[in-house]
Amino acid sequence: MNIQQFQYVLAVVNSKNFEDAAETCCVTQSTLSTMINKFESEIGIRIFNRKTKPVTITVEGQQIIDRLKIITNEIDLLGNVIQEIKGEMVGDLKIGVIPTIAPYLLPLFIHDFAKYFPKVNITVKEMTTEQIEKELIFRNIDVGILALPLFNKELEETPIYNEPFFVYDCTGDKHDRGLSPDELDFSKICLLEEGHCLRTQIYSICELSSKKKQEQANLKLESGSIESLIRITEARKGLTILPHLAIHSLHENALESIVNFRKPIPARSIGLVTHKFFVKKSLKKSLVESIQHSVNDFIPDVGSLDFINPV
Repeated sequence: MNIQQFQYVLAVVNSKNFEDAAETCCVTQSTLSTMINKFESEIGIRIFNRKTKPVTITVEGQQIIDRLKIITNEIDLLGNVIQEIKGEMVGDLKIGVIPTIAPYLLPLFIHDFAKYFPKVNITVKEMTTEQIEKELIFRNIDVGILALPLFNKELEETPIYNEPFFVYDCTGDKHDRGLSPDELDFSKICLLEEGHCLRTQIYSICELSSKKKQEQANLKLESGSIESLIRITEARKGLTILPHLAIHSLHENALESIVNFRKPIPARSIGLVTHKFFVKKSLKKSLVESIQHSVNDFIPDVGSLDFINPV
């Protein structure tokens, strides 16, 4: 078996068609099919079901393909190691960012970061925490920006900043002295949909209150984004919990509905996550520094405050 066979197999996986895969690899369909057949014969496992259209993958073949992706990514990383040794900032950088961070953090740093490294091809995609974790393990992305911790031994976490939470209270109640979790009206809380880590963090904040089980709403309102969550909260005259950077997107009148938590202040730890064998150390260091510098004027120094991290 050889690397070329691996590439041919993965080309068919991506295109689900032998003819298109051959064109992508700049070889004839006969050559590609012969090489894949030889590989399947060598390992004694049929990877593709050629009788279906489009081509499908066998159950056993999927396990082989998962491993081939890791192997080919590792081979690509060899070039990254060489570049790192030479001090060259070139190549690709694929970043996954959770949706409750992306629209607020990315505009603060990503354009300046890209200008500073003109030879690095940067791709940024919004992904859930679960997707980022999976793609990092399979080495399909290089970096994840999300809420920590993940508790995954295959990944390396680098904390960047702590982001406090605030209550967005549209109920009309006045809270001049701030709020504690015990004082929240949980029957009026609006949440993000399942799959968002911010939803889990809000639940964790609610768990700090002994009132949670006493107040059950008969109406559950959920949203797919923070911006929609804000609009729903306003329309319902309810309340929700927002991370600090999201507050900067609020219109001036809405800021009057922002209420501080009393100490200890709930806050989430935002960090950068890579595979433990990630080799672009210099680029990673620069990315961390760029993010930290960009949030300095927007995020208070929670490290000097009495705060808790709801995980």
